[in-house]
Amino acid sequence: MSLLEVENLEVYYETEEGPAQAVDDVSFTLEEGENLGIVGESGCGKTTLAKAIIGILPDAGYVNGGTIRFKGDDMTEMTGEQRRRLKWEEISMIAQSAMNSLDPVYTIREQIVEAIETHRPGTGRTESQQIVTSMFELVGLDPDRADDYPHQFSGGMRQRAMIAMALALEPSLILADEPTTALDVIMQDQILKRISQIQDEIRSSMLVITHDVSVVAETCDRVLVMYAGKVAEEGPVEEIFNQPYHPYTIGLKRAFPNIRKTDQDLLSIKGYPPELIDPPQGCRFAERCPMADERCREEEPEAHYMNDLRTYCHYAEDIDRELRPRADDPKTWRQTEAARAVQEVGDD
Repeated sequence: MSLLEVENLEVYYETEEGPAQAVDDVSFTLEEGENLGIVGESGCGKTTLAKAIIGILPDAGYVNGGTIRFKGDDMTEMTGEQRRRLKWEEISMIAQSAMNSLDPVYTIREQIVEAIETHRPGTGRTESQQIVTSMFELVGLDPDRADDYPHQFSGGMRQRAMIAMALALEPSLILADEPTTALDVIMQDQILKRISQIQDEIRSSMLVITHDVSVVAETCDRVLVMYAGKVAEEGPVEEIFNQPYHPYTIGLKRAFPNIRKTDQDLLSIKGYPPELIDPPQGCRFAERCPMADERCREEEPEAHYMNDLRTYCHYAEDIDRELRPRADDPKTWRQTEAARAVQEVGDD
């Protein structure tokens, strides 16, 4: 049995213009001890997916369909109290905005101790204090600073305090939303390595939500690429980064510098994701994809299984034969739609 099974999940937000589908028919599994990276542009549904799993969607958000099974139990059918019992003890979250997640009127120590004693009533005050000290040392903070308030910490220190709180009860599942964004690269590397060590000890799993593909490459076993609320591609880290099949994944990969190919031009994906209040029919990436045709704009792609990858592109099977060189060329992505149309007429 998988630790986490998400199947056909739909999450909506109520807006003044109507309901916006932030997560649309998303399915994946997470095994015990496995790390899954979720990547994509801002607004693609990554954070909404994590909040739906732990049950902290804002008032305007709601799960409209699908299931979220944690250790076999469907969380979408749980009461609020049942979900609360799972938080911190079984599922914890490293939030993206640490200042908004920490209570400004309590010290960091008080907040971590409260979480420990609430979910483990038998824990004594001495043991709780020892856990706080060890967690602060883990994330590179002076334990004496645990009695400070959140506003007395820098942004990076608050983020490290959030990581300490999330790991304090050694949960089975960690939802890490941009966990090291506010940290310098040296501290980021140290914390990611330490989190990996703790995971090895307690066999915990982690969902890593990030814009930084290097974090995913270093910490994750598999990657889920999202675009406009839907899954574009999913598979092992090595295959996603070495030989993806979805044009969006190819473009996303080439938008980051490659230290092994310093003379390689970076790729820019022109345009913006579609509005999710009234999403287009067909492939949602079609309007920004330089290889899209009428079929892409009219017909939603089904899953294609290429090696160990799950890819939602009509022409995934043609990528290796003819489309990969075009998709990997920045010049292809710089063409306007009009220029492509002229080129197609010329080719005919």
